[in-house]
Amino acid sequence: MTTPVRTDLDAYRIAVAELPESAVASLGMEGAVTVVSGGGAWWAVASDAITAGAAAVVVAQPAVAPSEALDALVSLAGATPVIVQRPLLRADVVAAVGASIQKLPAPGALAVECHAPARTLGPALRDAIGWARVIAGAPLAPGVTESWGGRVLALLESARGSAVSIVAAAQPGAPSLGRARITSIAQARVEVDADLDTVACVTDAAGRSILPALFESPERVALRRAIAAVRAAEPLSDLADLRHDTALAAALLSAPPA
Repeated sequence: MTTPVRTDLDAYRIAVAELPESAVASLGMEGAVTVVSGGGAWWAVASDAITAGAAAVVVAQPAVAPSEALDALVSLAGATPVIVQRPLLRADVVAAVGASIQKLPAPGALAVECHAPARTLGPALRDAIGWARVIAGAPLAPGVTESWGGRVLALLESARGSAVSIVAAAQPGAPSLGRARITSIAQARVEVDADLDTVACVTDAAGRSILPALFESPERVALRRAIAAVRAAEPLSDLADLRHDTALAAALLSAPPA
């Protein structure tokens, strides 16, 4: 059985062609997995797709959205799955890291470092916060924060008690989508280096384990997740997680200097 997919993005057209047993190209949105570009006011385009009867919506590399727009999209989406393909927070790597640390206690502290060109610092910091949330295993709340001239120093706290320090800066010459490095400070150390190719490893008493490299394109990953969500009629947390990370990143970037 194939699921119809509506997209104008070349990378997703390729992904559809690579999944002939589960996906087929469609010209209409109704009943189809609809892919929208994350540029511009993508939240409005995603809302229109849901209103048009899309079975699911995939947002490709979303720009930073206003919190109120995300709130409205969450309310409108209801049971319609919304899958978010985030540049530095690949869902398959998140799943692999989550499986490797699920039995570990919450880390006492995490250190987050992030840099990006000025135009992409917002999305990069948002995704870096997402990684901290994943490794901490709980939502985060702001503590002490100061921001000046495209630089951020912050201390967050997770609902499980982890202290999360963040250093972020706009930097010419940084990777175009940004780069984030997250390190947990605990008996078992988790390290994630998120770039175009994300590397994750866990160090414990047994030694250092590097998670296997994943070579599937992020577009195929997002499309497979969308098709699976439609067939299983299961809700996903992508949009709620995006709203959480976006709100924190916005608060950090807008904090006054000390």
